[in-house]
Amino acid sequence: MVPVLERVAESDFNLAAERVEARLRQTFEPEERQLAISLAWIGGNLPDVDNPARFNEYFMPVLAASPYITSVVAGTSTGQGWMLLQRGDGQWRNRLTDIPRWGQMQLFIDLAPGVKAQERREALDYDARKRPWFTGALTEAAPGTVHWTRPYTFFTTGDPGITASRHTMLADGRDLVIGFDLTLRDLSAATLDAEVGRQGLALIMTEDESVLGLPRRPDSVAVDEWLGSVLLPVGTLGIAAVNDLLPVWRRARGQPIGVAHYESNGAPWLFSARAYRLGKQTFWVLVLAPEADFAPAWTVIGFGLAGGLLLLLAAAGCVAQMQARIIARPLETLAESSERIGALDFSPPQPVQSRIAEIAQLAQAQESMRELLHRNQLALRDHAERLNTQVRELRDAEDRINTLAFYDPLTGLPNRRLLSDRLQRALTSCARNHRKGALLFIDLDNFKTLNDTLGHDLGDLLLKEMGGRLAATIREGDTAARLGGDEFVLVLEGLSADADEAMAHTRLVGAKLLEALNKPYQLGGHETCSTASIGATLFEGHEVNVDELFKQADLAMYQAKADGRSRLCFYGPAMQAELSERAALEADLRRALAQEQFELHYQPQVSSAGGLIGVEALLRWNHPQRGMVSPLSFIPVAEDNGLILDIGRWVLLAACRQLAEWAEVPRLAAMTVSVNVSARQFRHPDFVDEVKSALEFTGAASRLLRLELTESLLLEDVEAVIVRMQALRALGVGFSLDDFGTGYSSLSYLKRLPLTELKIDMSFVRDVLVDPNDAAIARTIIALAHTMGLSVIAEGVESEAQRGFLARSGCDAYQGYLFGRPASAAQLMQFAHNATSVAS
Repeated sequence: MVPVLERVAESDFNLAAERVEARLRQTFEPEERQLAISLAWIGGNLPDVDNPARFNEYFMPVLAASPYITSVVAGTSTGQGWMLLQRGDGQWRNRLTDIPRWGQMQLFIDLAPGVKAQERREALDYDARKRPWFTGALTEAAPGTVHWTRPYTFFTTGDPGITASRHTMLADGRDLVIGFDLTLRDLSAATLDAEVGRQGLALIMTEDESVLGLPRRPDSVAVDEWLGSVLLPVGTLGIAAVNDLLPVWRRARGQPIGVAHYESNGAPWLFSARAYRLGKQTFWVLVLAPEADFAPAWTVIGFGLAGGLLLLLAAAGCVAQMQARIIARPLETLAESSERIGALDFSPPQPVQSRIAEIAQLAQAQESMRELLHRNQLALRDHAERLNTQVRELRDAEDRINTLAFYDPLTGLPNRRLLSDRLQRALTSCARNHRKGALLFIDLDNFKTLNDTLGHDLGDLLLKEMGGRLAATIREGDTAARLGGDEFVLVLEGLSADADEAMAHTRLVGAKLLEALNKPYQLGGHETCSTASIGATLFEGHEVNVDELFKQADLAMYQAKADGRSRLCFYGPAMQAELSERAALEADLRRALAQEQFELHYQPQVSSAGGLIGVEALLRWNHPQRGMVSPLSFIPVAEDNGLILDIGRWVLLAACRQLAEWAEVPRLAAMTVSVNVSARQFRHPDFVDEVKSALEFTGAASRLLRLELTESLLLEDVEAVIVRMQALRALGVGFSLDDFGTGYSSLSYLKRLPLTELKIDMSFVRDVLVDPNDAAIARTIIALAHTMGLSVIAEGVESEAQRGFLARSGCDAYQGYLFGRPASAAQLMQFAHNATSVAS
């Protein structure tokens, strides 16, 4: 091919390759913009996992408008998950996940026009936090950027695809990730029907030469078979031109190639290899076609015409010289006008006058072209102005999104996300400069009481004023941030390399902070005072990670509160030992449930006649290394980390199962089983259903199940407690108020509770024979219970003299070492055989 025609062919081929790449950008870039907008919406309006209506209301139009997004997924760091899948023909499917409440049980909702929503639950090993779109957005993507996954198989549809996801931090400190799923089959739409000459084709592949976007399907291959080639090696497609190109591409060693030549089956071909970056991944867009597809069809004819034209020009040379003067002047005018047009000067040119019709027509055509280009220039200017306006609006929106993502909206201070980034930088800076830094964890004392007393609006004003005082106290270069609620953090950098000097400087800063924060606050016409407790820890380099530093400062802050509040306390090794022991206990506690290390022991309860009438189920932890672990050691830990709910369910189910087994033993068939229920477990919304399910599953008699509640349960929302107790009483379940007399029960509430019995606390029973006050309290409780129609049981009875006093005072039943220590179910059977009788 002659050089001119070759350049023309390369130019036309390059335009075809750019069209393919432009179509690829049209596939990905709108989804990234939509993802940013969606994240801003859902981050401030987290939908309800029990009712996806708001989630669907927002994302159904997004899926309907996008030709490439097949489904939307979202998940939080605490195990909640949402999914909306567009299934075609107007049908949709939701999958909802709540690991803390439902475990592996997933809620599926199928939606179709004119049909009632169909719900079903199915147990699946699905956790959004383990999916690549969630983990990648958290760990691989920079703040405020989109993370694109590597090709993988979608969990719900089984289709291969990729997911675009972004991460944000919710106001309560949880991580939220949202993602758009794009199937590789839809990605192939950019290449399957790409127009690259007559025989050319385009494909997209990974750096390891796996197919992402399929080229045009050969006529000999079925559609489904061809679409099934996604993610297979490119060489398996069976296209000779592609196989011949691969060695050429490999020699380029990952360098983009604009337009180049190679041979396939003896014919010259053109190809282009363009790198397309998607997040941290690089895809390759290969475009190839025979050179003949872009060579002008008139090449041979052109050569013949050119030769004839040369002969004609030679014959007409003389005539041309004669006409040259006539032609030259208007042509020069046209040339000058063309130069002005080329310089984008569209002012009216000098008129061209010629008796030669062709020149006159050329002048007219040039004028028409000038007017057309002038109109286009004006239209482009207008379009450019609109584009600039849109760019400014997008930048403003991006600034607002960044502000929401990295700053606390109430105080204007950096939030947890930006704080983590600055703390990482501080660690790096201190390591490089061999200096120490300090992390201070600040928490207002009794903020909840102040908030409940003055109201949330004034509570917010207090937090805002506190943030301003913190920012005004620190040095330039240090960081003050709000974690959430009434928790604030300071990061001090560039302290002395000497630990004592760094600690002294930190104490000085802490004293200034306490002085500033302890001054009165003027809040909406109210003057109020508030104090703060500060926990501090030093750091140098990356010896301790960010999460561990937060734990150390938090632990020191709680120590400051324990020492009397309104003070600063430094983290020490003893705190670390306590923290490590607690962490180990938490880990063992989680394994204990899975490995069935818990067991129930039962302590007998006897009537005034000495007959066995019931037992109290007491939890025991038989640890393989620690031995028997006291409930006093692990129950508070379980209460703090929420495991008390799972442990409580296990205890309830195990007690009901044992109750059902004893129903088959005549001497034990009428015996009640008392189960201790924590306040947190009782307040759980599903507690009534859990009790009902345990009774139905085991077949235990509800009249023999007795739930023991403590007086602390009555400190909050007594009305809700009464409603829940009445629902359980309707099932036949009895209630015992445990440790009566040690709490803060109101008699006005007590008379409304559907109780069965009161239990006298062992603290009164222990000294009932030597302390007149304890004796009087015991008699009063017995009299009060009988007046209200309740039975009374005393716990901690260890001597016959104690039992005799209680019997003379009218006590109905007893529990304590005098009658038997807590024992296994088998040992209790032996006790039952030795007892005089079992009351019915």
